[in-house]
Formats: sequence, structure tokens, C-alpha cells
Amino acid sequence: MSQVHKNRLTELDSLKALALVMMLVSNFVSDLNFFGIMDVSKGDPWWYLARATASLFVCISGVSYYLANRNNANFMKVLKRTKKLFFWAFIITIITFFFQPDAYIRFGVLHLLALASVVAFPFVKKPILGFLFGFSLFLLPLSSEPLSVWLGLRETGFFAVDYFPLNPWLGLFFISMSTAKFIYPESKSLINIIWPERWLWLGRNTLLIYVFHQPFLIGIMLLTGIISFDQILD
Repeated sequence: MSQVHKNRLTELDSLKALALVMMLVSNFVSDLNFFGIMDVSKGDPWWYLARATASLFVCISGVSYYLANRNNANFMKVLKRTKKLFFWAFIITIITFFFQPDAYIRFGVLHLLALASVVAFPFVKKPILGFLFGFSLFLLPLSSEPLSVWLGLRETGFFAVDYFPLNPWLGLFFISMSTAKFIYPESKSLINIIWPERWLWLGRNTLLIYVFHQPFLIGIMLLTGIISFDQILD
């Protein structure tokens, strides 16, 4: 029998834990690349790992959003969680601006998920419309205007340590949310596995770990001598 935890599907928590571990590895490599310790180029395995990690996170978020709202949709409850996402997105923007003003986060994954939580609500019980809207976002033209980055509408070609534009990421969120109705028609687990509780804890606390993982990774590099304080402040 599959585990149940406060009406959550533990297989999704397990997938979140996997995505979290992938993120820690990918971001550690990205940090090494940022500080010139190693070179990561577009198209190499580490580059694909980063894209696979982001895709997994966004897809799980879309599916989880549908399952959380399919029966008892309550916008005020959604808004409460969204406020938390916006808060931490703002904090991360401020912190990254302080340490890396040339590459700070203006529209990262938390900004994307906060926006998605608001705009996806009317489509939760309209999967066909949600799918079509999500697909249309893949065709959304991005702008070269600098200020458009704050809306997730800036085309790539500038440097930021984390950037999730609406095309394709919001589209991916909508499509995963819409198809969740057919993947989980009864909101029941598809597999019967008893996952280790410590592993599931990771999947249930992804926001907390995401917010604090970079100071942890930087601390490890400082303590091991991989980088120095001068490199951080440079």
C-alpha cells in the first residue's frame, strides 16, 4: 500500500526529492563554472542536467497544483501560499543583487511559480483550455527590451544566475497541470512503494531547501578552499 501524508501523493514528494538532489548537483557545478573552477558549455552533459532538473521541477509543480485545487479550489488559500513565494522571490532578488549586481535574479523559478499560481487558477477545472493556453505560451515572442526581464518576457542573451522566462516554462507548467487530470483521474498513486521518510522530507521541504541551498554550497566551497572570500566579493 502506498504511503499517505496529509492527502499528498508520496510518489510526487519522492520525485521532488529527486529533482532537489539534481538541483543541488547542478547548481554546485554552476557555481564552479561561475567562479572559473570548471567550464560548462551549452550542449554538454551538465547543461542538459540543468535543463532536465528545471523541467522536472516545473512539471511536478504543475501536477501538484492541479491535485491541490481540483476539488476544493480556494483562491484565498492559493494566494496565501503565493504570497510566500513572492516574498522569497523578492528576498532572493535583493540578496543576489547585493552579491552579483551584474547577474542577479529578476525572474527566477520562484518568480515563475508565484505568477503561475495566480494565473493558472481559472484553468484548474478547464484542462483543455489550460492545455491550449500552455501550448500558446511556447509561441510567445520574447523581447530584447531590458525591462521585460522583470515580467519573464526577455529573450535570452543576457546573464542571470537564474532565469525562467514565460516561454517555455510557464507553458510547461500549464501543460503539466492540464494533463494531470488524465494522469491522476482519481488523485490516487500510480505505484505502490513505501519511500524512506527522510527522502520524502526532502520533497516536502523543497522551498526551504531551495532558499538556503546556495549559502550552504558557497560555505562548503569556502571551507574546503575551493574558492576564497575575495572571489565572492570580486
